[in-house]
Amino acid sequence: MSVLRVEVAEAYERTAAAMRAIYVDARETDGTWRKELVPAHITGLPRDTFVYRAPRKSNPLTFSWHGDKETVCPPLWWDLAIGSGPCGFGCRACFLMLTFRSMRDPFRPVVYDNIDDIHRRVANWLTSPKRRAKHSLGLGIDRSDSLLYEGITGHARELIPRFADPQSNPKGRYLILLSKSTNVHFLDGLPAAGAPVAVTFSVNPEAIADLWEGKYPDTLERITPPMAERLRACREAQRMGFETRLRIDPILTPEGWEEMYADFIAEIASLGLTPTRITLGTYREKNPQLDAWRAKWGLPPMEWEPPALAREGTHRHVPRMERVVAYRKIAACLRTALPHSAIALCKETNATRQETGLRGSCCNCLG
Repeated sequence: MSVLRVEVAEAYERTAAAMRAIYVDARETDGTWRKELVPAHITGLPRDTFVYRAPRKSNPLTFSWHGDKETVCPPLWWDLAIGSGPCGFGCRACFLMLTFRSMRDPFRPVVYDNIDDIHRRVANWLTSPKRRAKHSLGLGIDRSDSLLYEGITGHARELIPRFADPQSNPKGRYLILLSKSTNVHFLDGLPAAGAPVAVTFSVNPEAIADLWEGKYPDTLERITPPMAERLRACREAQRMGFETRLRIDPILTPEGWEEMYADFIAEIASLGLTPTRITLGTYREKNPQLDAWRAKWGLPPMEWEPPALAREGTHRHVPRMERVVAYRKIAACLRTALPHSAIALCKETNATRQETGLRGSCCNCLG
């Protein structure tokens, strides 16, 4: 290991230890959280990892409107809180670092362990007279990774049959999975064909993912699976009969980005993938503290800095015309390579949707 990497690793250990001492260590000491080793062969990560197990004390079925008068986000989807804090992939631009700041370790997430109670509440949600056919439920899509810890939670294996069964899901509400992992082997044998279940993979060109996704501080090795493996996992889920979708977000625009995305989209098509929907989003932040908290936890910096961000709707975005150009070019490549895939934008402003022509509400979180 180089001297520089040793210095980076030691700096991370000092920084992370100081941050954990603020809140996390006390939860472990008093028994509120239980630290658990999860082997690499369970998560699919390059290394064994630690998580904290704890019961979810409040309702795990969460709902809020993520849009405003400028930003479109249909208020039709719920999210299942299967964990708390960043999921453990250590992505440097993860908005979940802002949800609890010093109260959650980006490399050691809280994974809720009152599994039976969570599943009972989902069963009640499915049959509630307040639900409508358009309502959908994300499997932790705004709170964790849907499949990364499936080996210790079993959420997908329990819930997919419930959603696939018309008796337990009389109005055919959708269950949405979103993952950067490749753990689709856990889905093998589950009811898939025609089931109101969408398995979505978060993807980007490999060189783009390398700029912002998680890396171990001691070696700077990528934590997240290579893109080729994610695409193969998507093809495997498709083979099983599941509806598959892709989410290309955040779109980054370093030098040469046009060729990177064009080549990547051609690769997707060459593998015979047929995603029903592809959701696009450019780099954005809820508030300007994200990079500060990344540094506080000792995560390596991003290798690419976005242009100046300004508040527009619910987020701070790169300038609108830069977003419009990126969306138009990527959408054009998608229409040529994957003409049967619906294309939508995530949490974008009305003005941007109008200028790109991508005004539909076929975004990933919906059924």
